[in-house]
Amino acid sequence: MSRQVIDIFPDELEELKNKTRERDYLLIDVRQPGEFAQSHIPGAQLIPLPEIENRMTELDGEKNLILYCRTGGRSSVAAALIKDAGPRQGALYNLVGGIAGWEGKALKDIPHLELFPRDMALSQTLYRAMNMEKGAWLFYNELAQEYKGKELGDMIKDLGGMEEVHARAVFTYWKKNSPTPITDGFEETFERLDGRIMEGGKPISAWMARLGTDPEDRMLRLLELACEIEYYAYDLYRGLAKRDRDSEAVRTYLMLAEQEKAHVRVVTKALDRFFGD
Repeated sequence: MSRQVIDIFPDELEELKNKTRERDYLLIDVRQPGEFAQSHIPGAQLIPLPEIENRMTELDGEKNLILYCRTGGRSSVAAALIKDAGPRQGALYNLVGGIAGWEGKALKDIPHLELFPRDMALSQTLYRAMNMEKGAWLFYNELAQEYKGKELGDMIKDLGGMEEVHARAVFTYWKKNSPTPITDGFEETFERLDGRIMEGGKPISAWMARLGTDPEDRMLRLLELACEIEYYAYDLYRGLAKRDRDSEAVRTYLMLAEQEKAHVRVVTKALDRFFGD
């Protein structure tokens, strides 16, 4: 039986736990070991996000799973990976706001805009997707400069390069499906894009604001947000593939989705490398 991921809010967590026998659910913390050691929700089991795919056998398919991280981003990615792994009988919950919400800390909500309505023309959809790739490219390139000369900076620069490759692939199909002839090449088009809205329908400024200014915390937040950004893109392209009737476009969307999923794995490995102890 296929299960959707169910959002559960902090004030609902205790009620759910009280109504469910302990043997029927698992509370999973997908943060890194150092974060778990500092504080965690009582009764939680630690399975860091980078290890989720390799530890699926520990997640009893009959049991309800409640996943959480710091603010809900990493756990939403973990929940999606578990859902994609195959059918399960138990319900799959993601704790909105994560442990920060559970501890009563104020969270700034960034609206998730609906940028791809179903009645949008294919050419407009492709152009908007290309612009979002430009936004991710700008985001990563700015941060690559901040961490220039460091291992993290090299990884972020590589992610930015991947976004440009994806924009180029989308450009090919945008040009093919445009109702009017496109005379500019990719470079001219990419230069013209403003990249204002990134994956998830959120402006670059909103993603940057979530990084904070604390140097010790900023790197973890950066990787956490990169994971969210790549998952949003993965989910976007999967959704576009389901909506499109052109077989060539569907293949392209699915290829891009798989590449974005590979980017998620790149970021989760970096989480493990920098924060695994």
